[in-house]
Amino acid sequence: MKRIFAITFLNHLVSGGLALIIPLLLLKRNVNLAEIGIVISILPLVFLVVRLLLATLADQVGWARFYLLLNWPGTVFSTLIYLVANSIPAFLLGKIVEAVKVSSYWAVNRTAIFSLSPKQKAAGATRNAAVISLSTAIGSAISGVALVFMGFELTLGMLILASAIMVIPAALLWRAQRMKSRAGVLEAMALLNPRDKGKIFWFVSFAMLFFSLAFYPLFALLLPVFMVQQLGYDYITIGVAFMLYGLLAASVTFSTLRIRLDIRRVVVQSVIALFVTFLLANSGSYFLALFLALALADGLGIGFFESIIAKATKNELTVSVDVGLLHIPMRVAEFTSVLLAGFVAQSFGYMPVFAASGIFFTVFSVLSLYALKM
Repeated sequence: MKRIFAITFLNHLVSGGLALIIPLLLLKRNVNLAEIGIVISILPLVFLVVRLLLATLADQVGWARFYLLLNWPGTVFSTLIYLVANSIPAFLLGKIVEAVKVSSYWAVNRTAIFSLSPKQKAAGATRNAAVISLSTAIGSAISGVALVFMGFELTLGMLILASAIMVIPAALLWRAQRMKSRAGVLEAMALLNPRDKGKIFWFVSFAMLFFSLAFYPLFALLLPVFMVQQLGYDYITIGVAFMLYGLLAASVTFSTLRIRLDIRRVVVQSVIALFVTFLLANSGSYFLALFLALALADGLGIGFFESIIAKATKNELTVSVDVGLLHIPMRVAEFTSVLLAGFVAQSFGYMPVFAASGIFFTVFSVLSLYALKM
């Protein structure tokens, strides 16, 4: 598991940096918010298709080699493309390659965790999610500071170096345990038939959609731009803010692993999210306090998110395909929400999209609790 966590850490160290850098770089080049949303929305759309294909293949050949043969090169090359990109089409290409990189990670990551810790699936996935929050936080902070002192080009070069280091834990996983399906390729493709999945499976998928709607537009597009345009934050302040958010969310995720997923937890995290998101757009000097309060709700919600996925993917021979199918509505929602969020924020301000995030998170929380009781 240590090698999985190492790969997770490096993956999201780079992803956290890119999530901060790319909207700010496009903003600096006078690209408007709606157009930035178009660029960013490409990733979940490509991810939707590529992940399913890779997940089907992973259940046939095993998960270990995906980290070395696809995830590592994809991380290096997508960051390299951003380094040399000087037009919207070039950034779109970078997002496409980044989508392949992200797809190859998520196509097999939960499969690997469930394989290596079969008796603690939800706990292992939740710990991995905490590592994601931690590494994303560090990547954001380092990138924010580096942008001020080194500029965009050298900061991206630094992320390329971090991407290259990923080859070490990826190579060490080459001979790791593999999960192979007893079915052939044609039979594995047949597993993509959504009619073969049960009521609980698709209810969980529906619940996951609202978690994505709550957070993906905020962090992929809106918050970095809001901090620059509305609050006048410099890059260091933005990076540190994202770092503190990630550290707090990770600590909450770790510290609440043994706390029951019950109605009291749903109420607490929902109230926090609603309070924060309805005030965020006009928070002014209180923005950072509200922003960090949102991290509490996020950290509490991760336990529900990973637990319902573990419940819905009981067939260990087809975990990769099952997880990929679960995420279809979620990825469609990510593509649509980022595409629309830029236009809505530009036309009507940030208040509607921020408030919608809190409502979506509350819906997710209630649906998740119901799913766990099904």
